[in-house]
Amino acid sequence: MIFRFILIIMVRIGDFGGFMSKVVEKTNPLDKAVLLVGKKYDLLILDSLYLHNKRSGFNQILKDIPKINPRILSIRLKSLEANKLISKTLVLGTPVKTEYALTPKAEELVEIIEKLKAWAVKN
Repeated sequence: MIFRFILIIMVRIGDFGGFMSKVVEKTNPLDKAVLLVGKKYDLLILDSLYLHNKRSGFNQILKDIPKINPRILSIRLKSLEANKLISKTLVLGTPVKTEYALTPKAEELVEIIEKLKAWAVKN
């Protein structure tokens, strides 16, 4: 358990030098998937972007996920952007708008998210 905690910390801060990179390669691939999209609301945010033609603004995502706090949404969006699952674009105008879009890396997850939703309805 402590090893997994240390591994998660090392992955989050990006310290893959030397020994740790070899350890990460030998772990279960699901560990990496959970690190990328395992936080609360991550899949819901990706699903919201997919439902809006892979592009959406902050307020639209906030409307799609009524239980999420704006501060938490901001944190999750920054994390997804850091993991290269979404991209952030500033749209010039008055006022300046921020749009979030799925990256090709995240588009690979869409089919999995749809299957998870179907499984949840079934069970």
